[in-house]
Amino acid sequence: MTLPQAQAAVEDLQHAHRELLRLVDSLSEADWERPVPYGEWTVKDLIAHVIGDMSPSGPGLILAGVLTPEFIAANSKSFDVRGRNRAMVEERRRYTREDLRQLLFEAHDAVIAATLKLDESHQPVLDYAVPMGPDYEIRVEDWLWRGYHDRQHDADIRRALKLDYRPEKMTFLPEIEEKMRLVVRTQEGFLRAVYAVAEDAWQDTSAACPPWTYHDILAHIASNEARLQTRLRSTLGEASEAELQAVNDVDEWNAEVVRERRDRPWEALVDEFLAGRRETLRVLSRFRPEHLSGRVQLSSGESIPVLEFIDRFATHTSRHAGQVVPASRARRRRPDQNPTSSAAHGTSTSP
Repeated sequence: MTLPQAQAAVEDLQHAHRELLRLVDSLSEADWERPVPYGEWTVKDLIAHVIGDMSPSGPGLILAGVLTPEFIAANSKSFDVRGRNRAMVEERRRYTREDLRQLLFEAHDAVIAATLKLDESHQPVLDYAVPMGPDYEIRVEDWLWRGYHDRQHDADIRRALKLDYRPEKMTFLPEIEEKMRLVVRTQEGFLRAVYAVAEDAWQDTSAACPPWTYHDILAHIASNEARLQTRLRSTLGEASEAELQAVNDVDEWNAEVVRERRDRPWEALVDEFLAGRRETLRVLSRFRPEHLSGRVQLSSGESIPVLEFIDRFATHTSRHAGQVVPASRARRRRPDQNPTSSAAHGTSTSP
């Protein structure tokens, strides 16, 4: 008999997929060629990506009996999804819109069939931990809830239709480029957590970050990009002492910017985060070799190397992603899987 949580995960995926298909069916020929903020793909490229590899994926590995903690740990440590995504999209550029629409319609058939075969004998595997980044962990059972991916890219397409975005190619120093895997991974991990949140959970208080709600955590991450840019620009000699002082009272600054955003829809906060992260990357693209010897001043008065600061803000994003996990659709069905520890957000945790 199919596990109830597997059935629920399939229903959530089917609902998100139907919404995505309706949106794709509404696109004009010109819409397919619109660039998607804030990367280099068009809407057509994004749809080619959403299709995925059409395999049974994680549930298939569970059924085959090959998903072990060692397998998970090895893949989490070494796998870089950027290369696979680029290759898949490039290979599908020759496909017509009609081809992609048909593939999108069938995209989840294999994973749904595999998920519905999971029963109580598979529960031990579903309880395995999956490291997603610093202070961010989910479980194999969370993998079953794939609807977040369709919701995330549905939002990306709507953003492309709304904004007049023009792609720009940014390049980074080799030392900074080496940090991009962690930066991208933690950004995508945070978005995964956000688009997995149950609609009725946003105003609940986070047990891991009281007194903030899950909406407050998202507001904090969205607004924090401006602070990152100020610190990075100070290393370039572009930020004034007054600008640094304004962001150095971390607790007061956090409280104020979160309070200002309490009435904003969570979707608008995601828009703010993505636009802000693009500007943060733009600042990093201006760094030259001589800037790497500079140091970034923190609110504590400590100063650290630029490359260490990049690691810190990526880790900060990952930590808050982990705090959002208990609000997910999956965890609302299994609250026993949520962490019980708590820690208020303070100056020591904000870059």
